[in-house]
Amino acid sequence: MRLRVAIFGILGGFLAFLATGAFIFQDAIARWRLSPSTPFQVASPPPAPEYGARGAWAIWPDKDSAESKADIFYVHSTTYYSDENWNAPISDVSADAALKSVAAPNEAGPFLGVGPIYAPRYRQATLFAFFTHKFDGVASRRLAYRDVRRAFERFLSETDGERPIILAGYGQGGLHILGVLKDYFQESDALQKRLAAAYVIGQAVPLDLFDTQLSKTPPCLSPDAIRCVISYTDIEERFRDEMRRARDRSMTWTKGDDLVASKGRALLCINPLSWTKTSDYVGPENHKGAASATGLRFGQPPPPVVRAVGAQCVDGVLVVDRPQQSFLRRASWFGAKWKAPHFNLFYADLSEDAKRRAENVAAKIDHEYRYLNPIDEAVDIEESPINKVPNP
Repeated sequence: MRLRVAIFGILGGFLAFLATGAFIFQDAIARWRLSPSTPFQVASPPPAPEYGARGAWAIWPDKDSAESKADIFYVHSTTYYSDENWNAPISDVSADAALKSVAAPNEAGPFLGVGPIYAPRYRQATLFAFFTHKFDGVASRRLAYRDVRRAFERFLSETDGERPIILAGYGQGGLHILGVLKDYFQESDALQKRLAAAYVIGQAVPLDLFDTQLSKTPPCLSPDAIRCVISYTDIEERFRDEMRRARDRSMTWTKGDDLVASKGRALLCINPLSWTKTSDYVGPENHKGAASATGLRFGQPPPPVVRAVGAQCVDGVLVVDRPQQSFLRRASWFGAKWKAPHFNLFYADLSEDAKRRAENVAAKIDHEYRYLNPIDEAVDIEESPINKVPNP
C-alpha cells in the first residue's frame, strides 16, 4: 500500500512538473510547433493565384450600392498557422475557414457600410514567419506581397478612376498595405488624390517612413484628415512581451523590396477613440463600440458593446483596458494570442471614421475638379509673339 502511494506521489509530482514547465514555456513550445521543417529555398511555393478568377478573391462585390462612398481594398491578417509550408495555398481549408468565419467578419466588417469591399486571397506567409528575421521568414513575406501587388492592380482595373479609395490591412495584411502605399501612391498624384485613408492595424509603422518611403502620405493627425495613414497595435497591458515584440521585432519595407526591423524606431500610434496622435489616456466614454462578428453571415452587423474600453498610446503601442466581456479578450494559451482575434475592439469606431473620411475626400475631389488652383501672382510679358494665320 505504501509502495503504491509512493508511486502515485512520484507520478503526480512528475505530472505537476511537466504541467508547470508547459505553462512557463508555452510560448516557446507553440513557436516550435509552428516552425516549418523545410527551408524556404528548397520548398516548392504554392501556385500563384489568378486574380481574373472569382475564386482568387475572398470578398468580391456583387453590386455597388447607390449609398456607397468609396471602394475598399482589404488585406486580411494571418490565418495560416501550419508548419507544412512557408506560404499557404489559397485553397488551404483551415486558413480559408479562419478567414471566412473570423478574420473577414471582424476586420472587413466595419467597412461594409462604406462601399464595396475587394479582399484577395493570397499566398500568405505562415504565422511562424513573423517570429524570425532570417531569410525564410523574410522571403515568405515578400512572396505574399507579390500576390497582393497583383491583386491591387486588378482592383484598380475594376474600380472607377475617380472614386475614393480606402485601404485596410490587419497584421500581415497591414504590412502589405504599407507596400502598396510605398509602391503605388507616392508617384501617382491621381491615386493619392483618391485616398480617403489607409488603415494599417496591428502592424508597426515607423515614423521615419513619412520622411522617406511614405513622404506623400502623412499620418492622419485629426479626425477629419484625408489622404493619410492611420495605424495602431492594440494590446492589453497584461501582454507585456507582445508589446516589446511589436516595438522591437516588427519588420517594415525599405525603399526597395527588403524588410528591416522596427527596433529603436519611433512608431505611429493613432488612438481610435480620438483619432489623434496623442499620448493621453482616452476614456471609455469616447468608445463607439466593440463587436464580435465571428460566425455571423458576412454582411450581418454584430451588436456593438459601447464604452467597453479606454486606450492610451505608449511608446507606439495602443495599450487598451481589459474588457469586462470575456468574448472581447484575447486568449493566451499556447499561441492563441497570435491568431486572428474573434472580435474587433473598435468595430463601430472604425465604421464611423471610414464613412467620415470617405465623405471628406469625395467633397475634396469634387471641389478640385470644379475649381482650378488660384494663380499666386501675375506675370508680365513684355513681348508676346504673334503667329499670323496664313492666307488660304
